[in-house]
Amino acid sequence: MKTQVFLVSGRNPELRAQRIEQLLNDHAGAGKLTLMGSTEYFSVASVEAQANMFETDAARKARGIHVLRLSPGCLCCSSKLVLSTHLARTLRLNQPNVLLVELESQSHPEQVLKLLKEPQWNDWFADITLVEEVA
Repeated sequence: MKTQVFLVSGRNPELRAQRIEQLLNDHAGAGKLTLMGSTEYFSVASVEAQANMFETDAARKARGIHVLRLSPGCLCCSSKLVLSTHLARTLRLNQPNVLLVELESQSHPEQVLKLLKEPQWNDWFADITLVEEVA
């Protein structure tokens, strides 16, 4: 079984969150879902907004969605090792049918896409789609 991957990018964390929720709803019947989310929001959000995000994560987990929060940084530059480590572990242990990866606003979406198309990932991914936030 290969995993369908969605890279969700954009400058606005709230719009990315809305797009992620739409994708999660669209693929609710696709089997195991995993969200690798950005922690960028925590550096700018109020305490109340952060609490809401924790509630959202808890609700997603209750729906059977595996949620991982990635450390801050661009996933093709400063956090490339973090991405590779979490990605390999998630693919081996969770074996998701659908994987959503939220990219921080400073990330380089095309470079992350290129990284995930490297030969080491060929046997894991069925398709990789770059999704821009929608207003």
